[in-house]
Formats: sequence, structure tokens, C-alpha cells
Amino acid sequence: MTNKLIALFLLTGNIAFAQSKTAATRFDEFVNTRKITWAAYASDTINFTRVDFNNLLLSRLGKKEIKASLPIEIRAGSANQITYTILDSIDKAFYGDNADIMMNSEGNEVSVKRAIPKKDSSNFKITEVTQILYIENGKLKSYVPFVTPALPVFMSTGNYIGERFYFTSCFNYSYKNKPRNTNKLIFLKQTKKLINIQTPQRTEQLKEMYGKNLLEAIWPSVLKNEIEVFSFDRNMKLKPEELNSELVYDQPKIVPIYDSTSRSTVLKYNIVFEPINPGQFNLVQLIQDWYYDQRKNKVYSNTREMILYLTKFNKTEQKDPEPVLRLIFKQQ
Repeated sequence: MTNKLIALFLLTGNIAFAQSKTAATRFDEFVNTRKITWAAYASDTINFTRVDFNNLLLSRLGKKEIKASLPIEIRAGSANQITYTILDSIDKAFYGDNADIMMNSEGNEVSVKRAIPKKDSSNFKITEVTQILYIENGKLKSYVPFVTPALPVFMSTGNYIGERFYFTSCFNYSYKNKPRNTNKLIFLKQTKKLINIQTPQRTEQLKEMYGKNLLEAIWPSVLKNEIEVFSFDRNMKLKPEELNSELVYDQPKIVPIYDSTSRSTVLKYNIVFEPINPGQFNLVQLIQDWYYDQRKNKVYSNTREMILYLTKFNKTEQKDPEPVLRLIFKQQ
């Protein structure tokens, strides 16, 4: 990661999920416990400009108030071998030798070291947030192992060519480490992220049960009335038995009842409402609040709700998926 130039985008893509099983690290080995039925990395690039988060971390690092390391990969061996370092070493790794070859008065080539460029605090905005979403005892939870601010990189001509990871900080080595009171934390931002659960990019899956996606894995808790569900359009709370196929169709699903002696004779018509299948939903949108604990130097995320989208039947023309249900989660 430290030697590659990367392009980062702000909450526009899908969370990446994978079937492949890779070696566990100290941050994700907790998912192997039985009470956790589903887990995946859900890393995002987020702009926390509300509190100038990147510059706050950089300032604290320069004052040696917090610890940091060189940028680390979420699934690489470096995640198990974290070495804290000082800002000078981080700058040296980021900028390299930062030297020019020049000619002295005798015509010989000499290396002249340049000063570390002064950082423009106005464009030091993008933070790579490493997050693990997991379902424990039927509840959707979030764990942020660390964050990695990224600096913009410019060519000698001044042209912007992308972002590059600068340092990693805000280490949280235990998924059980949760804030007791968010009122004592610094609110960073609320984000809304769309996830395609029908055709996910499967690259960062940690654990799944019987091939179920995120929504299917928490659906049993919905049916047990352990998660509040509201209709999106009317904002009316629904009981589990009201989650039926009426939500899926633009018009009622009418089934003819035929005479047992004559299949051509219709006795009556019934409106049928079958239990809804969570696999019918196309997209979900996660709404999360992000917080910073300045005393512990940790970042936390709280998932407030999930909005479910589907493409309804009986449409006369092709349309995009529509928001249908809102799942409301209790504060973690």
C-alpha cells in the first residue's frame, strides 16, 4: 500500500464482499466465534471535514499525543506486525529521499535534499476507514480497527493525479471495545451508503452462513420482531406478519379460484399475500453515524438504520429499485 498511488472515491461504490477465505489477522479473527453468523470488511473513503479530522490527527501525531504507523493493508501480514513510528519517519517513507541532483561549481553531480513540502491543510480531507460489519446474536454491529488518512499527490507540473495513504492511526485491537456514551465523543459525520446485495463484489467476505447475504442473515431477527420495521412511504410501523407480498406488487396479486368440476369456471378471486422473501430486495442503504474518541484515539460507527430497495412487479416500464422498508437498529 505504501508504494502505490491509489484513486479514492467518496461513498459512491458498493461495499465489497467475498466468498474467498484468506488468512485471519489480529483484527478479524474474532469472527470465528459461533455467536457471529456473518461478517465482512466494509471499508470506505470518507470526508470528515466537519471536524477537520485528518489535520486533527496530524497535529496530535506531531505533538506525540497519539500513536501511528506506516499505512497497513487490511488483510496483509503488516496488520499483525504493527510498529509505531514518529512523524519524521512517516514523511520519509511517503516522500522518499526527496532530493534533487544538481551540479556544483566544479561540474560534479551532487544530491541536494529538499525540505518536506508544507502540507496544504485545505485538501487533506480523505480518510480510508477500515470497518468490519458483523452480525452477532442477530444484531448488526460495526467495528473500526483503524483509519488511514490519505494525502493528495501532484506531478511536478502541479496536476493532481490521485491520493496516497499517509499513515495509519486510531487502532482498536478489540471489537468489544465500544463507547459507553456517545455524548462524550466527537461527532464526525453521518453517511448513507448503497450496497448492491444481488450482485456484490465478493472480495472481503469474512464469514457467512449458508450463502446468505447481509439482509438474509438478519431477516430472522426481523421476523422475531427484534428489529423495528417501518414502511418507507407511510412511515408506519409494521408487524412481522404484515411483511408480505403486498409490498412487492404495484397492484394486488389476484388469484382465481376455479370450480373443482370445471377448470374453466371461476368461482371467485382471492387477493393473496404471501410472506415476503428477503432475497427479492435489490439494494440496501446503510445509514451510519461516525464518532471520534479523542481520549482513546479511536473511531466508532453506529448503524442507525437500513433502507431496503426493490423493483416492484406489474410495472409497465422498467424503473429503478424503490425504497420500501426501513429497519431501525437500537443504539449499540
